[in-house]
Amino acid sequence: MKNLSAILQAFRHNLPNNSLTAQAIDRGALLEEISQAAAIERIHQLAAILFEAEQEETQANPDKEIDLETLINNQIHQLRSDLPDGSKTAKAIDQGATWEEISESAGEEGLGNLAATLFGAEQEKGEG
Repeated sequence: MKNLSAILQAFRHNLPNNSLTAQAIDRGALLEEISQAAAIERIHQLAAILFEAEQEETQANPDKEIDLETLINNQIHQLRSDLPDGSKTAKAIDQGATWEEISESAGEEGLGNLAATLFGAEQEKGEG
């Protein structure tokens, strides 16, 4: 769950204090509640990551570590389908760039949540 915590904190960093999602993260709410708040506030990327994490938790092995790399890569590819082909972020994804490179492109294009998520994930991956 350590990896998921890094993702939550990366998103939390970009949320205003009055956000339902931020408040749920701050009080350590269950993933389901944070996911619902994110969906209500249209933070679709976080809601999708949490949905996948919830699915992982309900599998037969409750102690299984969430595979951060798979979660992030799925989100990157899902986001890619929504980006125009001329987007710098789309080009980085298509070229198989590192998370750090995709994060830089996303940040330049105003995709703050993606940039923060990838930055946090890259930091976590480096520590692992």
